[in-house]
Amino acid sequence: MESDLAKLVAERLKEIVDEETGRKFGELNIITDVEEVQSGTVRVRFQPTSAYSPLAVDIGRNIRQATMTVDGVSAVRVECKGHMADDLVNRIVNKEDAKPKAPT
Repeated sequence: MESDLAKLVAERLKEIVDEETGRKFGELNIITDVEEVQSGTVRVRFQPTSAYSPLAVDIGRNIRQATMTVDGVSAVRVECKGHMADDLVNRIVNKEDAKPKAPT
């Protein structure tokens, strides 16, 4: 069952405008899943309009920023699926989540 927080995030994300097409994410079905994985922590999965989209990182960052504006969200993990460089996009977009390495 979808949480209230996930529903709020999903509604907020539908309003983001895609820079490539000028259309809202809700029209393009870019957001494929929104889930509250633990209290206040949301995972958002998206698929760019093209597997070769040069704006995939920007889309992911826009998703991250918009999600963090929703009351009740304390952390977000954004996952890109369907892009030729999914792993790279995910690392860049979520680098704020990476824990600093301990000094050696």
